[in-house]
Amino acid sequence: MRLSVRLALVFLLFGLGIAVGLLTYHVRVIRREAYSRSEIMAANTLAAVRALVCAQARAGRYHELDANLAGMIRQAGIAAVEVRDRRGRLLLRRVDDPRWLARQPHPGVPIRLVPDGIYDIQTGVSLGGRRPGTVLLGFHTDDLEGRLAAIAARAVQWGVTALLGVTITAWLMGAWFGWRIERLVPRFEALPKDPERFRPLRIDDTGDEVSRLVAAFNCLGGTLKEETRRRRELELEKRELSAMLVHDLKTPLTVVRAGVTLLREQLADFKAGAGCKRTIELLDMSTDRLRRMVDDVLQLARMEEVEGLREQQPVDLAAMVFAAGNDFGLIAADRKQELVVDISAGANAIVLGDAALLRRVLDNLVHNAVEHTPAQGLVAISVRVQDGQGRVDVSDGGPGIPPEARPEIFKKFFQKDMKRHVGNVGLGLALCLKAIQRHGGTIGVEDVFPHGARFYFSLPLIKGK
Repeated sequence: MRLSVRLALVFLLFGLGIAVGLLTYHVRVIRREAYSRSEIMAANTLAAVRALVCAQARAGRYHELDANLAGMIRQAGIAAVEVRDRRGRLLLRRVDDPRWLARQPHPGVPIRLVPDGIYDIQTGVSLGGRRPGTVLLGFHTDDLEGRLAAIAARAVQWGVTALLGVTITAWLMGAWFGWRIERLVPRFEALPKDPERFRPLRIDDTGDEVSRLVAAFNCLGGTLKEETRRRRELELEKRELSAMLVHDLKTPLTVVRAGVTLLREQLADFKAGAGCKRTIELLDMSTDRLRRMVDDVLQLARMEEVEGLREQQPVDLAAMVFAAGNDFGLIAADRKQELVVDISAGANAIVLGDAALLRRVLDNLVHNAVEHTPAQGLVAISVRVQDGQGRVDVSDGGPGIPPEARPEIFKKFFQKDMKRHVGNVGLGLALCLKAIQRHGGTIGVEDVFPHGARFYFSLPLIKGK
């Protein structure tokens, strides 16, 4: 739920509670005062009737008393008057409401609790000499209840009007507070995505919490923008320095490799010992590994500088696998390994991508397989079509990949205890992962029975191929 709606509901409920409470209290006060005034008027009327009855009864003028009571009934809105002696015998009765004859009086019941619309009140009276009696008056309450009902109805109308006013006010207040905060939300969401495009918000001079929040956001955005710019400059300088260093390594590396080749040719004319020949082989292997490491670093640097692929063209995975098999066949034979190429099921595996980059991925995987497969071991390369994907598998006969290392093996510089299998500094597989992801494919590793590892990558086929 939006903040403006929540604030509006809070203000609405708060205002509604206040309005209902005030109206209820107002109606109760009015009813209590109306009942109190009616009871006082009834008591005053009873006192007047009592005085009249006492005066007329002592003089024995009951006929005149009856006429006077009839006038008072018409003027004071009395429902009935009864005068009884001390034995309860009825001496005089004047009735204005027929209901009186069929009801049982209930003097002493408060006016707010009368059950039949007539409020009874009774007092003693002297009828002359030593003859005490009682006077009972009944008052109509219908008019009083009607006026109170009308007051309650008007109170409800006032309450509805007040509720509408409170609702509109609450909505405006909630919308105003919500607008002040909601305008920050897109800026907060956009800040982590592109801190360098941050622009400070205008700060109101109110000094409230929202203004302080805006000021804090501006401070945060400015700091993050400056830090991002500084980090980007450092990253750019680091990349440029790495590229220059790696590029400069290629020249002395070429000289070293040429020197190793020259030494091998010169030692062929002499009877060099086995140790000397092994040293030359190690030098040759080390320079070849160093060359591949330099090439991986340069290739990764170029891929990180550019988001997409440099070029895209149809690539025949079967032809690429066949060419890789030919190139690595002599190396595998020299290491007394068996290299098997299976392309019968992948003759139509045509994908769209960078041919040179995909070949580099395949060369890295095959090179690792050849390097870490012992003599008399098997290296297998295959290509096949599966679920609209062209899949290339490279299997080796090495020690395999532990399951706990597989989630991290394609990260840069990851080695742990994998140096015997992966070698180098963990750049070759990182390059493979980045290249395959750029092509929209997947790459992974599986076990090979009874031992070894199978690296694979899958790429979407060109439709219609």
